[in-house]
Amino acid sequence: MTRIAFLGLGRMGVPMAARLLAAGHDLAVWNRTPARAAPLAGAGATAAATPAEAAAGRDLVITMLTDADAVEAALFGPAGAVAALAPGAVIADMSTIGPDAVRRVRDRLPAGIGFVDAPVSGSVPQAEAGELVILAGAAENDLARCTAAFEALGHVRHAGPPGAGAALKLVVNGALVAGFATLGEALAVADRLGVDTGLALELLSRVSPQARRLLDGEGPPRFTLALAAKDLGLALDGAAQGGVLSAVQAHARAALGDGLGGRDLTSLTDHIRRNAQMRVTLGNPDTVPAPPNPAYSHTAYVTQGPILYVSGQIAMDEDGKVDAPGDMTRQCEVIFSLLGRILTAHGAGFDDVVNIRTFLTDMDLRAEYAAVRYRHITGTPPTSTTVEVPRLFHPDALIEIELVAAVP
Repeated sequence: MTRIAFLGLGRMGVPMAARLLAAGHDLAVWNRTPARAAPLAGAGATAAATPAEAAAGRDLVITMLTDADAVEAALFGPAGAVAALAPGAVIADMSTIGPDAVRRVRDRLPAGIGFVDAPVSGSVPQAEAGELVILAGAAENDLARCTAAFEALGHVRHAGPPGAGAALKLVVNGALVAGFATLGEALAVADRLGVDTGLALELLSRVSPQARRLLDGEGPPRFTLALAAKDLGLALDGAAQGGVLSAVQAHARAALGDGLGGRDLTSLTDHIRRNAQMRVTLGNPDTVPAPPNPAYSHTAYVTQGPILYVSGQIAMDEDGKVDAPGDMTRQCEVIFSLLGRILTAHGAGFDDVVNIRTFLTDMDLRAEYAAVRYRHITGTPPTSTTVEVPRLFHPDALIEIELVAAVP
């Protein structure tokens, strides 16, 4: 029997503490919200009012908290556990705080206090069954003093010295989050190709454990998107931008921005899937006055999808001559014909245009231009700029038009 203090009774902490209690260990528990400790106290644990009270007289202090700030507050803050520890005690941090924070915590401990960083791989079902994989970073003698407690929680993989367990956990969670993100894009492809979702997931589940999770349905959160995004941020801290995980991080941040932080990580798949199709929003924010002329919008907001940039087009024929010198209407018709063919070649149309930039040699002719433009762009007007210039690169050209379109 080991005298253990368990600090942090979140979704993972409660079943882990219950496993320790059921294994016969003398357990004291503390949580920032005391009500979370009540069921464990009813089962025989000692509910402590502070981390120091929980840690007093204990051989092992386990922290299972949200982030590095919470761990440091519980250990070193007012009524923190470290001040109450006897020489020879061991702290095992089973949170996911990253190797830098692990080293920072270890360096603050007084002499004679052992330290093990031991984040876990697994979720609530594995915690309840005692089947977690404990990724331990520690000196051999410190890890040995945790053996009896860890046996009740799962299986230990000794990754190396302190910090090694935390580093390995970030590697594992990076791949985990990326797997759910990839499934979001794969299911978006299935949608586009008309493949049944259930059939796609059935086949994907043969190669992807994340797909098997999706077949189970979301259910109560096992690993929230907010925690997953936090771990991904730790993994990428200081890394060069770019690459798959950076793209996954951008998706995770977008999902957090849409209020999904408290949902299970599986919600990332659905969020990516729903947003995989290009969306264009043309309009005018309430924070600024509407345009003085309804022919254009202040903003074009594009999510996902490729963007097509079309360089300035003039009414030039195959021989390099301008069609109808002096005729603004005819030149506009030729240009919009060219633009239409360019858009079509890329799977887009005039409804997908988000910005037009027009150069006129005579602003007094803009009404003729507008009449042609309105025949082609009939929906919500895109953002646009029209400027007068003294001349274009071809002396017979009266107008040049460039545009940006979002490709569906």
